[in-house]
Amino acid sequence: MLACLLLATTGQPVEAAQLFPTVEAAKAKVTDDGYILFIYPKGWDKYGEKLCKKLTADKELREAAGKAAMVLAPIYQNRTEKTNEEVRKIMGSFGYPHDMSDISYPALIFYDKAGHQYASLHGEKLMTASVPEVAKLVKSRMAAKKKQQTILDESGKADDLSKKMKLILQAARVEHVGMPGYLRETIKSLDPSDSQGVMGALDFGFGIRNDESLDELTKRLDGVLENPLLAPWQKQRACATAIGHIRRSLGTMAGGPLITKYAKAMRKLDPDSPLGISAPVVMRDWVRQYRYGQGWSDQIIPAVPVPMRMLDVPVKNPGTYNVNFKLVTGRDGIIIKRLRLLDGDSCVASHEETCEVSWSAGTQKSIALTVKKAVKKPALEITYANDPGKRSTWGEITITPQ
Repeated sequence: MLACLLLATTGQPVEAAQLFPTVEAAKAKVTDDGYILFIYPKGWDKYGEKLCKKLTADKELREAAGKAAMVLAPIYQNRTEKTNEEVRKIMGSFGYPHDMSDISYPALIFYDKAGHQYASLHGEKLMTASVPEVAKLVKSRMAAKKKQQTILDESGKADDLSKKMKLILQAARVEHVGMPGYLRETIKSLDPSDSQGVMGALDFGFGIRNDESLDELTKRLDGVLENPLLAPWQKQRACATAIGHIRRSLGTMAGGPLITKYAKAMRKLDPDSPLGISAPVVMRDWVRQYRYGQGWSDQIIPAVPVPMRMLDVPVKNPGTYNVNFKLVTGRDGIIIKRLRLLDGDSCVASHEETCEVSWSAGTQKSIALTVKKAVKKPALEITYANDPGKRSTWGEITITPQ
């Protein structure tokens, strides 16, 4: 049996973290700091077992754990009736940790006074840390739980529903602790219709809907980015989902501007997160520029009519310029829905009438655009309107002054 490390075994509440042989023994003296279970792999990971025992014996860690009740609990790789009975004696009403499939061992599992799990330490974060570093991690988990409870207490005092619900959402998102299991029922009882959007924020997911147009998708995503109730990581995941869909649907050239837009948003939300760090790589590898001299081809024309910005066009000075489209080969021609000459993001000239360049409608077409002042950042925005199955075509695009 496990012996108590401290001598304070009277009926008075403990004044510092104490090691108990079982959960049931700890219950008699548990404080508001709750429990910390040090679950170690018994007989199949000697390092993990040694680590947990070393941690429970460390003075700095016990001080960091405040007045928590500590329990060493073995977990067996090959379970038998005998080992199950041993674990049941130690774990008591907490039960065998069968519901912790996402936790690797050894692990520190944190419970509140009522026996509800609220945090854990495991994996690389635990295995690579020194004992003083683990002590700091333990302290941070317990501090986060107190912070969460303080916010929940504040929400209970709030009379205004909006303020109350925002505080509950804030409490649910305190770092290093999980959301209390009862909180969902509390939210539903306070706001059954989710008028404040808190449940929607907690359950938020961003998927690609069937038959949703690109405009509908981007409007929905823009709404997500403007929603103050959503956390940065939720918005980042929405951006990542949309970026993948745009790349698959439009390719790296037609989808380039949208991919760039949402990759930049993803990075701005949290530059140091995994998705924030990946954003520059996305813009580097998933975006290709449409440049003057490339003309058009079945690989360039997108499957949906989205504007494509052609860079490096030879337009600088005021005057009238002919944009010449010449069909060279291929089964299909092109349909041009709209043509705009840009200076940066500003339109300086446009042609809004749909026209066609094809074997039947004429293999050449010139569109005149008049520029009234010098252009510093010229670009030609072309919106192709070919049907998805009619893009087998190749041609040249040239710009000449009149």
